[in-house]
Amino acid sequence: KTAAKASEWLPIKPGTDLAFHLALLNVIIKEKLYNESFVEAYTIGFDDLAQEVQDFTPEWAAPLTEIPAETIRRIAQEFAAAAPYALAHNGWRTSNFINSFQTQRAITILNALVGNWNVTMKASAGESSGALGTPPQPPYPRSSAMRLDGVPYKYPVVPLKLGVFQELRDNIVSGEPYQAHGWFISRQNPIMSLPDRTKTLKAFEKMDFIATVDIFLNDTAWFSDIVLPEASYLERYDPLLPVGSRVFLRQPVIEPQGEAKSALWIYKQLGERLGLGDFFQYTDEEDYIRQQLAPLGVTLDEIRMNGYVELPASEEEEEPSFTWNTPSGKIELFSDTLDRVGFPGVPTWQAPPQPPQGQFYLLTGKVAQATQFATQNNQLLKKYADEPRLWLNNSVAEDRGMEDGDWVEVTSQVGKVH
Repeated sequence: KTAAKASEWLPIKPGTDLAFHLALLNVIIKEKLYNESFVEAYTIGFDDLAQEVQDFTPEWAAPLTEIPAETIRRIAQEFAAAAPYALAHNGWRTSNFINSFQTQRAITILNALVGNWNVTMKASAGESSGALGTPPQPPYPRSSAMRLDGVPYKYPVVPLKLGVFQELRDNIVSGEPYQAHGWFISRQNPIMSLPDRTKTLKAFEKMDFIATVDIFLNDTAWFSDIVLPEASYLERYDPLLPVGSRVFLRQPVIEPQGEAKSALWIYKQLGERLGLGDFFQYTDEEDYIRQQLAPLGVTLDEIRMNGYVELPASEEEEEPSFTWNTPSGKIELFSDTLDRVGFPGVPTWQAPPQPPQGQFYLLTGKVAQATQFATQNNQLLKKYADEPRLWLNNSVAEDRGMEDGDWVEVTSQVGKVH
């Protein structure tokens, strides 16, 4: 849909987004189109970046991307000229290849070179953090046990709060670094969301106990020992989150049906029974929100009436913050953190491996009729998107005698689907 609204669409060869963005960086640096004052004040590693991309010219990128060199050069010039009213967005489809991490870095750096970051009323201005309160909690206890997802001993630069979901599953199967026996799953459907369903089923077979919290009986719930029914968004309050300069309230429109309860209620009840009540110091959903609103001097009735409240402006919020959550506090065009653990300090070209003759890359993405697995049981949507669709190059399809509407079988090293 974004391409349909664009003034220009560049049909890039899959897997070469990195080459395209490296060439943009090359032009912007070589022609001195970058925001020199922003780069000097708020970034580090410019010289390392400039040296790395000096050979990644539009002429170099053109045969890789199948986009003409003159087009690449013009896009770089137009992007820099439009900044800061311009934004290079990484989208959802740039995480399909082995070089996608470097692609994400190149896009981030592209915005930094033209001074896009945290500029008030510009394309990539940061959201206000707000002034919301939170129920008190004691410090989280530290565990000496190694995490099952390999963070940080196997993946030293992955944030602890994110982890590596599929590695959790894989280590349950392997029993390394120890054998897990239970799995508490909330708002997730690993049977459907993790690649290699067969391996996920093997992980479930190793479990002595599985508990699932969800709004309906999804695929994972059928393999669970206990299913705790969560209230849907129409039946519950949700914790407040700031969006820009406002805080919006999501309120229930009906009472929870059957035995459904809100996640805040479920976690509090479990926490208290486990002797962890100090981490859940609220009486119910409404009390949780009241504690969030307390610093704003706003009552729950007031935000109910309008649906939102404006966050108070402060002197700190009037000017954008130019301190980032990096070791240097700046945008790191060269990352010493990555360099120390064996990754390139600056983005560099990494060619995606080519599949053997007669084999293909399977690229997955979002479709308009579904929101991941959350809407799979929506009968109205199933009317318009009842089965997954496979898109294939016309010439490849013709060679195999395929036509629109045909059923096909897709096989890989780990299984097959129809």
